[in-house]
Amino acid sequence: MEITAIKGIGRVYKEKLGKAEIGSVEELIVADLEELAKKTGISVKRLQEWQKEARKLAKYKKAEIAEDMAKITSIEIEDGKARVKIKEVVHENIPVFKGDFDGLKAEIEKEEMAVFIGKKAKLWFNGKWHDNLTYKMKRKEEKKKGLLEKLRELWKK
Repeated sequence: MEITAIKGIGRVYKEKLGKAEIGSVEELIVADLEELAKKTGISVKRLQEWQKEARKLAKYKKAEIAEDMAKITSIEIEDGKARVKIKEVVHENIPVFKGDFDGLKAEIEKEEMAVFIGKKAKLWFNGKWHDNLTYKMKRKEEKKKGLLEKLRELWKK
């Protein structure tokens, strides 16, 4: 897909990215943004925004996974959404399902990609279930209370 399909990339930025050999949405998705920023003079923040939009625009082809998914996949779950990394490709905002697998299976299979959490994670990807995957739950860290805040709480009691 043409790089100008991304909002904010016009003739000038297309030319700058072209000099760094980035001419398509797909090439931007896999690009090293730090290196690209040095070559083009475009800020890393702007490149990150474009890369995020490029991931939304890209048409993913069905991949044939020849390797063991458990070895090449990592799943991080935060706030009900998953971040799935297969080899070096990251998929973000993947829906996460919990509960009765048999009852949810039909609903999950309507998604392009989804994660079901039981004792082990199951990944719905490319029209197939991939089992026995490990996952990590990210929890938001609570702000540690300082001495004054603790004393105020004690005084309120």
